[in-house]
Amino acid sequence: MRKTAILIATVLFTCPGLNAQVKSNRIPSNLKPEPFQADVHSQKTRNHNQVQKGESSSSTSFWSEDFANGIPSGWTQNGSTPTAVWEYRGPSTTPSNSTGSRGAFAQGTGPILSNSASNGFVIFDSDYLDNGGSATNMGNGNAPTPHVGRLMTDTIDLSGQTAVELAFTSYARQFFTNYFVCFSSDGGASWPDTIELFTEVAVNDGTPENLELSFNVSNYIGGSANAMIQFIFAGNKPGNTNGTGYYFWQLDDIELRSLPVNELRFTAIDGAPAQDVSFNSDPAYGKYGILNDDQIVPMVFDANIYNYGSATQTNVRLEVEVLDGNGTLLTTLVSPAAASLLMLDSLDFNTLTTNAWTPAGPDDYTLVYKITSDSLSASTTQVTDSVPFFVNENVYGLDWNQSDNFFGTTSAVGEMVAAGVRYSLENEDSDSSNSGLVFLDGVDVFLSLRCDSTADLEFQLFDTAGFQFNAGFPASANPIYTTTYSLSGVNLGQIVRFPFTTPDSIYDNGSQTWTPVERPVAVPTGTYFIVINFFPNATDGVIRIANSARFFQPGEASIFQTGDGDWFGGFLDSETFEAPFIRLVVADAPAYNISLGEADDKQFALYPNPTNGLGNIEFPAGGEYTIRVLDMVGLSHYKKTLRVNQKEKHSFDFSSFKPGIYLVQIEGEGLSKTVKLRIQ
Repeated sequence: MRKTAILIATVLFTCPGLNAQVKSNRIPSNLKPEPFQADVHSQKTRNHNQVQKGESSSSTSFWSEDFANGIPSGWTQNGSTPTAVWEYRGPSTTPSNSTGSRGAFAQGTGPILSNSASNGFVIFDSDYLDNGGSATNMGNGNAPTPHVGRLMTDTIDLSGQTAVELAFTSYARQFFTNYFVCFSSDGGASWPDTIELFTEVAVNDGTPENLELSFNVSNYIGGSANAMIQFIFAGNKPGNTNGTGYYFWQLDDIELRSLPVNELRFTAIDGAPAQDVSFNSDPAYGKYGILNDDQIVPMVFDANIYNYGSATQTNVRLEVEVLDGNGTLLTTLVSPAAASLLMLDSLDFNTLTTNAWTPAGPDDYTLVYKITSDSLSASTTQVTDSVPFFVNENVYGLDWNQSDNFFGTTSAVGEMVAAGVRYSLENEDSDSSNSGLVFLDGVDVFLSLRCDSTADLEFQLFDTAGFQFNAGFPASANPIYTTTYSLSGVNLGQIVRFPFTTPDSIYDNGSQTWTPVERPVAVPTGTYFIVINFFPNATDGVIRIANSARFFQPGEASIFQTGDGDWFGGFLDSETFEAPFIRLVVADAPAYNISLGEADDKQFALYPNPTNGLGNIEFPAGGEYTIRVLDMVGLSHYKKTLRVNQKEKHSFDFSSFKPGIYLVQIEGEGLSKTVKLRIQ
């Protein structure tokens, strides 16, 4: 338990500083502003989003501003440069409140959808200030980036109001920007307390148009007779070689009101997300939102929360309800309880971690995170977050059936040339007992509408052994499998399956012929990288793949390579590259039409069966025979031709074979039979 004023998954800073915690092996982005274009991906709220609206059914409003009469005369601006200003959009202004950003790259994003948008709102239009609405005029607008826009209220009398909630409606689209709300309790002489917003919003992405935010600001301005609030668009965020700022922030319906009495909220603490999950008791294990049923492992859930309401909470717990595809409750996982939690006191995952749960098998599950206390039961708590989770017979993926943005060839310094996902295939195919094999049918990739429709994609399968970010794969590590596909227009804006196959042939005893077939790629159990190498062909063509930001992924769960050959696990201060929508398709063991003829095996004898690998074959008649030994997927392990006398025994030694079931084919002198041999 910690006594910190944590406000909705944010770290508090001295306005407007920033000390972001980042994962290792992350690279500064090289992204460029992009013209707004609605792409094909979901707009689901991420689980570690910064805000969840609190219900204040009996709250009293102390102060409010809906901008019906423009920016109030007592408010001030202090932009850097001075021309970097917020502006009012109302029914009678030009442009009016029907217009959002006027910038070259954000036109078409529209206005905020707040309750009182009809009487006006305010906007810091960074994109327009930089380029004046023309993409060829970048850096030549009225207030070029990097710039900072500061909008400050006049003083607000909150004397006697010690439990205070700030609420407002917001709409933002960001490139390289920080968004802050700062607080002063001494009439603007100092601004010691800050909330940072939208850290989870990906580069070139935005929030919903009607995002309602609320914060417990009691420790900042509660009881102050000279409270002030400052909204800062900090378009000078470091870390990008292609500029900062751009896009916008729109605000409306700002209110200070009384707090709810009983309310708990999820929050990020010290870089740990608001809710999390771990697999197989291994922090390096990928967080697979689509788990293959042959690779099922135990799961543990955790969360960080703080007491948002005014009343002390006792016996605070994390409860995670697991529902099946019909919505039936399967189990409830519960963390230990904390004795008490004062207002703005917080609990982290060290306390709020549940017992383990192992999925029973394929299903479309729902995981419902809930925070309860003696005052808030599972049915009354407002702190809930539902996360879909899937166990699938064939598909295996880091994404949680959710895409939050797209990354691609222009997404990194030196340009991204390849991306990959690590897959744990530690259990053999359940239909091939003792084979030690897993069968791969291909890869599913979610391609953006903006991909080069003439691009080539090269898929490679690597063992993870020896991989290092600073060196990549060992020089001796050749790909286990490689295949290349050329795109076409019909592939874009959807999930595309790229098959993995390898040629083989099977023997049909009836026709006594070998038939060519294509079968899935068979690999021994282990851990592998699926790597896609990008080859755009069109001029200025790009390759863009969907990404899920549902959960932070461990360092090697997802990787990308830049043009200089270095590998990285993501971007600094960004979730743009977290869980690429690159799904492995796991096949069942292929079935072959092989006539076993076991009822007639008296024509020759094979013993002992089962065997430790050593045994004999006794032939019914003399002559020339060919012996073949295949595994259950048709791979040949042994072939020999020999001449024998009648009733002669031939000794064999298959002790080097892996334990399992094999097919022993005997052909010759009018005999063509196959029997199963089990090697133990």
